[in-house]
Amino acid sequence: MNDKVFHLLVRAREGIIFEGDVDSVTSFNEDGKFDVLAQHANFISLIQKSLTIIEHDGKVTEIPVDNALLRTRENKVEVYLGIQGIKPSEFKSADEMKIGGKNY
Repeated sequence: MNDKVFHLLVRAREGIIFEGDVDSVTSFNEDGKFDVLAQHANFISLIQKSLTIIEHDGKVTEIPVDNALLRTRENKVEVYLGIQGIKPSEFKSADEMKIGGKNY
């Protein structure tokens, strides 16, 4: 495989939406817009708004995203659409999680 491309798999509950070798993907997480290129460090994030795919031939594909999980590992990116997540700002502290004197 060319060291400037990576394999992308985008999956929804209904099946595979996109699969192939691409130059880059762009999306948004709680910190803002970010790009993933070939040889990216291992990375996992909840994403939102959209996923923009730049294929090796220059074709651009835009997929709308409400909630999804993006995982980058060993020059492969997997995106799972339709994931419901909790924003870090919604995490509860251990004290807030105590119910009946027990931690949950």
